[in-house]
Amino acid sequence: MGGKEGKKVLFGKKTNERRLGMHRKMLQRILVLILGLVLVGSFSSCAAPTTPTATSSTATVSPSPTETALPTIKILGTMPLSGEAANLGPAYDRAIRMAVDELNEAGIPGFAGIDYKVIDTETKPSVFQKKLEREVQTWHPDLIIGAALETEIRVPCQLAPQYKLPTIVGGHLSMSKYMPPGEVPLSKWVCYYGYSDYYCGWLAGQFFHEMGAKKVAFVGGDYDWSYSNSMGLKAYWEQNGKPFEIVPVIYTPLDKTDFATEVGIIKEAQPDALYCAYMGAGWFSFPKQLRDAGAMPKYFLYDPTYSNMGGAKITGAYGAENIYTLADHDPDSPAWAEFVKKWKARYGQDAYPEAYTNNHYQAIYWFIEAVKKAGPKGLTDHELLIDTMHQTSFQNVCINPMGSLDDYGSNWGATAAIIQFQPGAGLDPSFPLHEVLIKKYQTPKVSAKDVLESMKGLTKLEQGQTYPAGG
Repeated sequence: MGGKEGKKVLFGKKTNERRLGMHRKMLQRILVLILGLVLVGSFSSCAAPTTPTATSSTATVSPSPTETALPTIKILGTMPLSGEAANLGPAYDRAIRMAVDELNEAGIPGFAGIDYKVIDTETKPSVFQKKLEREVQTWHPDLIIGAALETEIRVPCQLAPQYKLPTIVGGHLSMSKYMPPGEVPLSKWVCYYGYSDYYCGWLAGQFFHEMGAKKVAFVGGDYDWSYSNSMGLKAYWEQNGKPFEIVPVIYTPLDKTDFATEVGIIKEAQPDALYCAYMGAGWFSFPKQLRDAGAMPKYFLYDPTYSNMGGAKITGAYGAENIYTLADHDPDSPAWAEFVKKWKARYGQDAYPEAYTNNHYQAIYWFIEAVKKAGPKGLTDHELLIDTMHQTSFQNVCINPMGSLDDYGSNWGATAAIIQFQPGAGLDPSFPLHEVLIKKYQTPKVSAKDVLESMKGLTKLEQGQTYPAGG
């Protein structure tokens, strides 16, 4: 029994020694592996750097979005797409969209492009104010453009200085809203393309005087724009020896479209000239209603809101033939022909640029020129932007450059034109009238503040009153 036990003991000892040997070999292999890894790591750290790849952990880090993103220029259209001035707003919008698309397609160095959106003012100042304040607080536009009537333009006149919001009025500067009672402040924040409405009326008087008119009628909408126009006509009449009689004087509600009563008054008075300031909803149809009644005077002159043959096409050839309008373009210029061509290519061969479309188109290009000069900082510092706008001059389709401006946003010294719609097709073969440039006038280069000074003590032409010639 003892011998067997001894053998068992010897057998267990050998087994243990074998196991220990296996463990030693395993440990040696592990140590060799570890040593190999360490050596590989050390050699790798001493090796020359490799070129990073897209999947390499040492690849160049792309700039963050905030470093690469270019700023976007935000333009807010404030258009009367409904209400009494709905015959103006849609055309403004079309002109701005065309300019924005062209500029975005060409690219604006240093900027991602233009973001353009529109609000409908509904031709209601209270609606306009509410919508504008919401957009300023939520969207933060860099420019607003497109207000039409003086009742609407009062809104940015009051809010633009408060919000430091550059504003463009594509039409003409109207003065009476800056006068008591209820005046709004003059400021650098509201910029106008055109000379003041006071000079519109003055030029109408000068034109009728040059044409030898003896009796002049005045008709306009019952609001600020027409009042200032009538002041200009009256001032020319008073300061030039009262060369003609002014009668009748008529102001119409802006929502009126049937002018049978007014046409009857004009037919009875038989003036040989009539100056017509914007009348609102029925404005484009007024010449046709006069012609239908046999009451059309020899010289019928629209204010510059009518602008061009786009207005004549709305009126129709029958009503528009041989009437005149103050205008902001030269119909004989290559730039105008190119503008009409682009307009038709975009909006159809029967389309034609309408009231103030060229003004709004050029104003967008002018604004972008100022933005490029101010650089991206101008979008965060609107004081810099508006000051740069005032110092910038740009011209493409209008008869006069936009800028430089006076301290109050007036495009002082602007050129005026009078055109007539005469028989025979022109740039629009589908329409039997064409535009003829009759006269150019240079308005005085005086500031808006100086114009207001010259208007002190003036009163508008009063409805029902007669202003006799001479004496």
